[in-house]
Amino acid sequence: MAGQLDSLFKSVAKSVVATLGDSFDHTITYTKKGISSYNVDKGEQVSVSTTYSNIKVPISFVRAEEETGQEMRQAKLYITPDLIGGNQADMDDEITLSFGGSNRVTQIVDIDTKKGGQTYLFIILVRF
Repeated sequence: MAGQLDSLFKSVAKSVVATLGDSFDHTITYTKKGISSYNVDKGEQVSVSTTYSNIKVPISFVRAEEETGQEMRQAKLYITPDLIGGNQADMDDEITLSFGGSNRVTQIVDIDTKKGGQTYLFIILVRF
């Protein structure tokens, strides 16, 4: 029974994110930061990242406030795991918002993972 509920929640989250994401005029680029390793032969640190581009997701702008003379904005992004290669969202990852003709690199502030036996939705709070 629990597996059936997880599957239902996962399919509903995927459908809602896809439907709402298509209705907005923006995209995100999600960069999953890879694990770093040290190449002894070359004497250098190597890190492999994977980028998922032109992802359409719902965005809820939370607030904008002044911080050190600049406007700082916060937004919530709703992302299903399939959009980022089935990966777990991580605070070290990078998200770039593309809207209004510009690209904004964000800082991930919080990740709320919705799951049962399997993860079906990430609600990611970013600031930019």
